[in-house]
Amino acid sequence: MFDLAVQGCIPALTKSGPDLVQRSIVEAIVHAEDDIAISHPSSGTEIALYELLLAICHAAGFTPKRPSIWKTWVEERKSLEPVVDWLIRPENRGLFDLFDPVRPYGQNKLLADHVAEHGYSPVQLLLERAKDYNQFVDHVHLHDREPVMARDAFLAMITQHAYGLGGRMMGSVSGALGRPFTYGSVGRLGARARVLAIGDSVADTLRLNLCTASQGGSLNTSWTAGVERRKFASTREPRVPKGPADWHSALGRSILLRPRSGVESPDDVVVDRVLMGAGEMISTQANDHDAVYVSTRPMQASLSKALWRDAHAIYAASLESGRTSLFTLIATLDRHLSLLVVGLDADNMKVRGWVRDVFPYNSHRAPELRNAAENGVKLADEAVQAVQRAAATACRYAYPARNRENTKTLTGRFDATDEVWARAGAPFHHLLREVANGANRVDSLRRHATTMRAIAINAFDERLRALPPNTRGWRATVQARQELLDQLARKRTFKTYSE
Repeated sequence: MFDLAVQGCIPALTKSGPDLVQRSIVEAIVHAEDDIAISHPSSGTEIALYELLLAICHAAGFTPKRPSIWKTWVEERKSLEPVVDWLIRPENRGLFDLFDPVRPYGQNKLLADHVAEHGYSPVQLLLERAKDYNQFVDHVHLHDREPVMARDAFLAMITQHAYGLGGRMMGSVSGALGRPFTYGSVGRLGARARVLAIGDSVADTLRLNLCTASQGGSLNTSWTAGVERRKFASTREPRVPKGPADWHSALGRSILLRPRSGVESPDDVVVDRVLMGAGEMISTQANDHDAVYVSTRPMQASLSKALWRDAHAIYAASLESGRTSLFTLIATLDRHLSLLVVGLDADNMKVRGWVRDVFPYNSHRAPELRNAAENGVKLADEAVQAVQRAAATACRYAYPARNRENTKTLTGRFDATDEVWARAGAPFHHLLREVANGANRVDSLRRHATTMRAIAINAFDERLRALPPNTRGWRATVQARQELLDQLARKRTFKTYSE
């Protein structure tokens, strides 16, 4: 037995000190007012844990029916005691038993006859390590016999449910369960960035992110309990979740963990084999409570493009009307918040990594924040454009005998685009914090323009150091520096906010 309701499985940061404590599910709710945040090295696991706690809140009936009720609950810090009472009901005992013989939490007991023959290493649960599910690529994952602790397997499993990637899975059991078992759909959060409003405690964060609905819906605890799920005999249309509890706990993978006693202590439970295949397909159209749209598409994560470059879209979402969302709800509050944004960058089934950022929010400054974010990105973009033009000038004077084939490569030696984008992030966040705290938006943007100008000049000068100390090198340096200054002086946003 490994009951998550009583076993420490949720890492929390307490107000009493910097050390993490391992909370059980019940303890996480009981101590929610005393814990600052859920914390985990994997940003996706951190989000998945919040998703689980939100699902439990809604399943317990802790669901505000109207925005006015939501606001009252947040402002008056409504107690989570009803959620605790629901968790400790006799009928819910064993609901979160990871190795229950009939309904193992989050898993598909129907796979029991196949896990011994078709199961594989538990490392496949870990998105960051597995990288690619495809059974024809990198077979080393299949043969890694190192078990993982039951707690870590649980955390990896709920992350898979939320972020699992679409495409061919490793489970080669088509003869037993049907061909669709080997083709996974994208998890409910796998195709877009997830936004959480972060408060001053776990309880505050949970209340802030509750959906408004007529009813909370049912919690997904097992593949064989609750709603009817796909049987793998044929593909099916995506299922529309019935309430926020259903949405937050959707089982995006069909998984079965095989437990055994640990080597160091018989009381330790480890997982040595895992069978994982396609999960249920969930319709995401009606569940965009926190979705941010950039040019009509959901905001996506990319390691090559920082999330702050689309920060204006996050602030714009709080100015929308016509639908109730996380952003229109927090816009009614008279307080400061942080917005945590997490996404998974993946190319088809190849995981590149997690992308994470935090943005300040003040409901009284939402228009100013949107404007500052938009113009802050424009200043960075114009600085990059200026650097690129100056790099072309440096190349022209440094290599007068260049040909068309190598011009791009030679110009790249002077192009400081990557350095400018990398260095622009910290001052951009400083700009947003200033505006969120009440600073004059125009004055802050003027200071930011001066900072971006210095960043562009310094980054470009570092590239020019590669030029030889001769006449041609000095001429290229002088001409390129002047071109950069001229370009910055002509850019529209720099001109608007020049001091």
